[in-house]
Amino acid sequence: MIKSMTGFGRGEAQNQHYAVQIELKSVNHRYLDLFIRLPKQYNLLEEPLRAAIQGRIARGRVEVMVNVEEFGEQERIVGINEALLGGYLQALKTVQATLGSTEQITLDQILSLPDVLEIKEPEVNLESLQEVFLEATHLALDDLENMRQVEGQRLTEDLLKKTLVVEGLLDQVKEVAPLVVVDYRNRLQERLGELLDGTNITEERFLGEVAIFADRCSIDEELVRLSSHIQQLKGSLRSDQSVGRKLDFLIQEMNREVNTIGSKANNLQIASLVVEMKSELEKIREQVQNIE
Repeated sequence: MIKSMTGFGRGEAQNQHYAVQIELKSVNHRYLDLFIRLPKQYNLLEEPLRAAIQGRIARGRVEVMVNVEEFGEQERIVGINEALLGGYLQALKTVQATLGSTEQITLDQILSLPDVLEIKEPEVNLESLQEVFLEATHLALDDLENMRQVEGQRLTEDLLKKTLVVEGLLDQVKEVAPLVVVDYRNRLQERLGELLDGTNITEERFLGEVAIFADRCSIDEELVRLSSHIQQLKGSLRSDQSVGRKLDFLIQEMNREVNTIGSKANNLQIASLVVEMKSELEKIREQVQNIE
C-alpha cells in the first residue's frame, strides 16, 4: 500500500527501572533524514534507535523526541572542576589588579561561574533501558505507519482519479492525431489550387510536401510512450513497495512526452488537450511529493 511521508506517532513503554516515551513526526523529504533529540546520557542508544527507524521508513524527514524517566532514587555525585576553577581565580585576580580593586571574591561568585560544579550522572543500566527503549520505538513506528498508510490511501485514490483524467485526454488526442495530416493536406491543396492554377507543379511535388509535414508532425511514438507511462503509474500506485522516487521519474517523463506532443502536433485542438494534460500532471506531481 502506498504511504504518505506525513504522519505522527507516539509510543510508551516501561519496566521496573525506566519509563520511555518516544514521539515521531515526519514530513516529506527526498531521502530519509533523521533528526534525533536524545538526552546526552543516553547517546549510546542513538544507533539502535536510528537502525529501528531505518528498517521501517524509506523516505521523509523524521523528528524523534525521547523522554526517559528513571524510577527510584539514584545517587548523583557533584564534583569540582579544579582546573577550570584555578583559571577563573587567576583571571579574577588579574581583573582586580588591572582595576586596582580590593573587593573580596565571594563563594557565591565562584559557584555562579559556569561549569565550576560538575554533576556526574549515575551509570545507566544499558541493557535494561535498551529493551524498553526499543519497545517504545516500535510502538511509535506502528502508530506513525498507521497514520501514513491512511493518508497514503487517500493520496492513491486521488492520484488514480487524476491519472484517469490524463488517460481520457490522451484518448482524445489519439482520435484527433490521424486527422492532422488529412486536414493539412486539404488546406494545402486548396491554397495551392488557388495560387498555382495553370502552373506546372506536379502531384509528386505536392505529395512530397505533405509527406514531409506528416513526418515532422507525427506523434505516434510519443503517444505510445505516454500510454506506457500511464500504465506504469497506475501499476505503481497499487504497489506495496516504496515508489515515491519512481513516481517522480514517471511524472517527469510524462511531462516530457506531453510537451513534445504539443510542439509537434501543429493542431489547435491537440494544443488545447495538451494544456489540460499538463495541468493535471502538475497536480499529480504535487501530490507525488508526499509519497514515500
